[in-house]
Amino acid sequence: MLPIHLDLTNKQVVIAGGGLVAARRASALCMEPCRITIVSPDICDEMAKLIETNGLNWEKKKVGAEDLKDAFLIVAATNDPLVNEWITQTATPHQLVNCVSQSEFGNVIVPKVVRAGKVTISVSTSGASPSRTKELAAAIESLLEQEDIDALDALYIERKKQQRNSR
Repeated sequence: MLPIHLDLTNKQVVIAGGGLVAARRASALCMEPCRITIVSPDICDEMAKLIETNGLNWEKKKVGAEDLKDAFLIVAATNDPLVNEWITQTATPHQLVNCVSQSEFGNVIVPKVVRAGKVTISVSTSGASPSRTKELAAAIESLLEQEDIDALDALYIERKKQQRNSR
């Protein structure tokens, strides 16, 4: 899989599922300027807090094909692997799908993201071990020096000034 950083500005995201794994995906996606809809008959406390805090849309029902049709990104995170597989099969070829129970069914793996200023690092074990992914991301994050982060932020500002002046 090709690692990319994706602009989700104003894109529709559907998260099927209301448990802890779905809440972790929702939490990460709340950092992006997208429109998030949770589709699940029930939700955990963490998801309820995310919905309330971030003004997410919650469809209190089982996921159906109509819920997926307008989504740019779909996260299949129900507690039923067969439903997650059905979601991946129902999505169109032009939709991005992350299947949390069986990553090989989707076309997107959501990496662990480390952010520090303008530095964004994605870490993935291609679905082999989410816990090891977290460990590796923490190790990488510990290598980041504040002076490097500050220097990159300053370079970013300078580059934007130069781009404005060259127009």
